[in-house]
Amino acid sequence: MVAKGFKKKYFSLAAIAATVSAVSLNAQAATVATTENVVVSASKYEESVEETTEDIEIVTFEEIEERGLKSLKEVLEYIKGVSLSSSGGYGKATSVYLRGLNTDKVLILIDGIRYNDPSNTNGASIEHLLLNNIQKIEIIKGPQSGIWGADAASGVINIITKQAIKGTNIDFDIERGSFNSKNIKFLLSQKAKNFFYQINYNYFSTDGVSAITPYNENPKDYERDGYINRNLSLKGGYNFDNGFFEIGANYINADNEADQFGDPNSKNDDTFQYDSYFLNGSFFVNSHDFVLHLDKTETKREFLDTTWGVKNFEGKTKRFEIKDRFYLKDIKLIAGLEYQKFSTDYLEVFGDSGDISYSSKSFFLSGKKRFDDLLVSMAMRYDNYSSFDDQTTAKFGLKYYIKDLIFFTNIANAYNVPNQVKILNPWGASNFDLQPEKTRSFDGGFEYQGLKILVFYQKVKDLIDWFDPDDIWWNNNSYYKNFEGSSKFKGIEIGYKKDILENLLIELGYTYLNAKDPNNDDLPRRAKNRYTYSLTWYPTQKHTININGYYIGKKFDDKEKSKQIGKYNVTNVLLSHNFAKNFTGYINIKNIFNKRYQEVYGYGSYPRGIYIGLRGSF
Repeated sequence: MVAKGFKKKYFSLAAIAATVSAVSLNAQAATVATTENVVVSASKYEESVEETTEDIEIVTFEEIEERGLKSLKEVLEYIKGVSLSSSGGYGKATSVYLRGLNTDKVLILIDGIRYNDPSNTNGASIEHLLLNNIQKIEIIKGPQSGIWGADAASGVINIITKQAIKGTNIDFDIERGSFNSKNIKFLLSQKAKNFFYQINYNYFSTDGVSAITPYNENPKDYERDGYINRNLSLKGGYNFDNGFFEIGANYINADNEADQFGDPNSKNDDTFQYDSYFLNGSFFVNSHDFVLHLDKTETKREFLDTTWGVKNFEGKTKRFEIKDRFYLKDIKLIAGLEYQKFSTDYLEVFGDSGDISYSSKSFFLSGKKRFDDLLVSMAMRYDNYSSFDDQTTAKFGLKYYIKDLIFFTNIANAYNVPNQVKILNPWGASNFDLQPEKTRSFDGGFEYQGLKILVFYQKVKDLIDWFDPDDIWWNNNSYYKNFEGSSKFKGIEIGYKKDILENLLIELGYTYLNAKDPNNDDLPRRAKNRYTYSLTWYPTQKHTININGYYIGKKFDDKEKSKQIGKYNVTNVLLSHNFAKNFTGYINIKNIFNKRYQEVYGYGSYPRGIYIGLRGSF
């Protein structure tokens, strides 16, 4: 618990401190433009955003720092077309609904390496993805199976880390604040003429608030559920005359305290570990740009206090890919071959266990061509699975320029393979007859001088969900199955981002979402109306003030619409001051109006918190 005197110091500093960045406005704008205009996730190669037709949002490290964002969840709060739900604070189970579709239908990557876990019914544990050494985050919305294959039915989120810059560099960020929170980031990098390496470490801990909290009560009135996250990443590489190679590893280890059985003072603690290893090689031959990629990931989850059911989960993936970018006359083509293997095993408290594995072999081809002001893009992919029917997916896009006015549209189909742990289903009966979900999608809209408006429609057939044949959960005969019919997701996204004055940047967002199951019932935990806002003021070259937040409209936790969890606004303020060359102090006030709200019924969210930090570089 933060001492009262310490809180007073926070408020005093907040009153006198003015804000942010060490660079000038012009230099900052140039950096942002460079970062925002390059995207890699849409085609697996770096390319200009102007050369893509997809609906893409890029969050830069400047925006992350100016808004005081610590986690991927906090970033996604400001993305149009996204809804989120968390069962408590940091480290607690979190779902992201991209255009209304659940987490297991969005592919999450770290530098192009799969973070999705085949042993997790939710697909990916995004609650453990904190932000450290981030260059930018790319969100590609709409089906991307034509490029990435399975698990990309609603889109792709790629977290891209910074590259080493010339010389030897040390970056750090130290933060302390409410709920006894500590956040320490450290980066050491060196880049010579042909060689580079970097070592990155992040330690975060908090006493947190109670995970389970009765509705409309203060989570601070109950036992706190803390969280610790440790992240270590290593990367090194060598450049030669006609290419380069690099190797690296990423390690996440987290300890999480939680509650069980509706009791805010109980224990249901768990641990999480994610390891990934990769090798990249690139070489140029004539007009061909060949890239070789290998990676391996392993995710382990252990529930320390469980007395029945599963105690340990373990998911593994392996991936090999070789691709080539080349030109056929004036058509830019990308072709590739990929092999992937997925495996899952689990261990129950009383010794029962289960395991499963399958693999896929894939070929993909994409092409783009400009006809003066018209850009045409196409992609297709064929996946041969060892356990399912073969899958063929494609996407087609157009973008048309009329001076400052841009029109775009995309149509695509996609699929989502059954999550392995849903096939095994240690909580009931296994179902080895599960088949992939099928998705068809359309979006289209226009951009004009900072304004972007689009509509989207997506239909998912054979959706996989839990089925209880006799509505008696303890009979152990429930299972996951493909439900007949189609779930439908449609909506509107409106965004506006503009320098309205020389030193004032405004960003506004609105999403309307209509998400229906095959029975035409609203899907829970998805707000129909959602608003986001951010106002950044640069009063001097050394100061920044950012006010950001979001409003969630009417939202229900259940299909019966008996548990209202929407209708709330959360506002945050960050003040920062560059008091010396390469050194910035900042104060971050979260939930400044101390709004009490719940994203999942019966689970608490953070009240107002105040954090003070220092970042710099040598």
